[in-house]
Amino acid sequence: MAENNNMQDMLRQMSRQLNLSEKELKDATKNGNTKKMAEEILNDPQKTKELLESPQAKAIIEMLRKGK
Repeated sequence: MAENNNMQDMLRQMSRQLNLSEKELKDATKNGNTKKMAEEILNDPQKTKELLESPQAKAIIEMLRKGK
């Protein structure tokens, strides 16, 4: 359940950084527009830093390292 909350928190943070609603972000993911969004974040060093330093991102990275 905590993993689900981390994903929700990450979604909220990404939507704020991209100036999109959570619904718009989810729709873009379903429509395959995530590459454009990811490029937008990765091309902005400040956005990338903020995203990767968030507690939610750190939790997700830790889960990936543990193989969950």
